[in-house]
Amino acid sequence: MEKEEKVVVVLLVMALFSLSTAYLLFGQELAGAEQQSGGKALKYTHESEVGEKVSLDAEVLSKRFTYTGDHLLLEVNFDSEVLSVFIPKTAGAEALDGSIKEGNFISITGIISEYKGKKEIRVERKEDITLK
Repeated sequence: MEKEEKVVVVLLVMALFSLSTAYLLFGQELAGAEQQSGGKALKYTHESEVGEKVSLDAEVLSKRFTYTGDHLLLEVNFDSEVLSVFIPKTAGAEALDGSIKEGNFISITGIISEYKGKKEIRVERKEDITLK
């Protein structure tokens, strides 16, 4: 094996080791956040953390589609807190847009994420939102 080939092999092994270590340290931690509730949704509270699967009942304050991607954004009122609910196009945004009106009370199940420093709930499928 030539010197350059040996260097490439060593670099590849180091990169693989680094990725494995990062996954074991950080990947398990992120995967644990969803497993924390045993796959079941916890009731949303103001102290709920990013990565938790939560459920809540809230009033729809506004709705609109994103400028790109045809995703649906809802602003909901939960216990005097305005939360954003992100419904991807692949999760049935178009179908939900026809059935949800401003002022409706809805039940939401989703994963808490953060967008521009604020909490939002990301819905995974259209069945995760139901009218009350």
